[in-house]
Amino acid sequence: MNRYSLRTRILIIASLLSLIFFSITAAILDSAFSSAAKTATQEKLQLHILSLISNSEQQGKYLIVPAYQQEPRFNQVNSGLYGYVLDRAGSELWRSKSALNISAISAYPQRPGQSSFSADNNHPGVGLFVATYGTIEESNGRDYQYTFVVMEDNAPYQASLHSYRQRLWLGLTGVAVMLLAAQHLLLSRGLKPLQHLASELKQIEEGYIDALSDSYPNELNRLTGNLNRLIDSERKQRERYHQRLGDLAHSLKTPLAVLSNAANDNSSDLVAIAKEHSDLVAIAKEQCQRMDQIVRYQLQRAVVSQQVTGITRVNILEHTLQIKNALDKVYHDKCVLCEIRIKQVSHFQGDQGDLMELLGNLMDNAYKYGAGEVKVSVVDQKQHLQLIVEDNGIGIEEQQREKITQRGARLDTQEQGQGIGMAVVVDIVKSYQGQLTIEQSDLLGAKFIITFPKHHY
Repeated sequence: MNRYSLRTRILIIASLLSLIFFSITAAILDSAFSSAAKTATQEKLQLHILSLISNSEQQGKYLIVPAYQQEPRFNQVNSGLYGYVLDRAGSELWRSKSALNISAISAYPQRPGQSSFSADNNHPGVGLFVATYGTIEESNGRDYQYTFVVMEDNAPYQASLHSYRQRLWLGLTGVAVMLLAAQHLLLSRGLKPLQHLASELKQIEEGYIDALSDSYPNELNRLTGNLNRLIDSERKQRERYHQRLGDLAHSLKTPLAVLSNAANDNSSDLVAIAKEHSDLVAIAKEQCQRMDQIVRYQLQRAVVSQQVTGITRVNILEHTLQIKNALDKVYHDKCVLCEIRIKQVSHFQGDQGDLMELLGNLMDNAYKYGAGEVKVSVVDQKQHLQLIVEDNGIGIEEQQREKITQRGARLDTQEQGQGIGMAVVVDIVKSYQGQLTIEQSDLLGAKFIITFPKHHY
């Protein structure tokens, strides 16, 4: 269910719980109504039995039951109410006129004072309720046992039950719909602050706003306050990091320049002393150059994110054109043809300095090592953003491609033209959880593809 929103998931769970609740409620109410209807029917049939008993009279060894009863339905054929009298053995002694067309009953004799109530579905096309009661009559010193039976067609009961169930489910459905509508309304109003919070966090990630607003309920004020403090602390920490890194690099740059100048100055005392050790000057120059590269690399990383702190929406086409115009002037003698295939709506959601550093290094290499033709393009997909820089130079061998894209290949391994600049590119790409791949271009040169996943936004 992760693909659904919180409100949708809550509504689905609430709907399922409501369905279970109303189903159980309907089953309980249906059972209660059915039981009450059957009890009422049983009591009514027992009254009919008492009426038959009161109208009967024992004369000798015979029980006299009038042909016509006070209840008119006993006197009407197929009226739906039928009366019987059974002897001790269960043989039929009497039946009402209404039962003339009814087949034999399935009731059993009862002991005196005992009663029963059951359903009889043995008659084709009709269902019956059967009530029995056992009695004893005395005549001339002898006891005679009888069982009075009254049966009634259960069609009225079934019709009443069907009508009740229709009203019950119609009513429960109406209540469920109103309840779900009320839940939807309450959830919409209750979750609106969270939706607003998610929207503002998205705007912060995209660089439209700097902090969360203070228009939240009291229950969320602590959360939003902590988030604002966290965002502000992270921003200030980045600023302090870049500032101190820049200060460190600048502080090392001056003594490195002094050492480098001294190593290159043939008249210095240092060189005179180093003549006794022929390799000392070469080692000093090499290590000074190496340390200078490290300082320049750290300076470049420190400059990144100086202009804009936090994540912003950076127009790729605008900054690509700026870099192109600058490189066209630098490499004016090469007459480089640079083709830009970037839509105006393409944006890089990150740091402006990072984008300038990436495009600057890759496009500079393409201008420098290409044979006069460069192509820069962007592929903006739903899940990924790709920056592609191609040239028509000699390309890069596959072994060198692997070394360039490896995490450890920064300053130690410097292939042709792939020194500090490429180290910065690899570092920035990895900081955005991106991937750098190098292929052969359709222009027959190198093709650099930087893929940024959009989930980090």
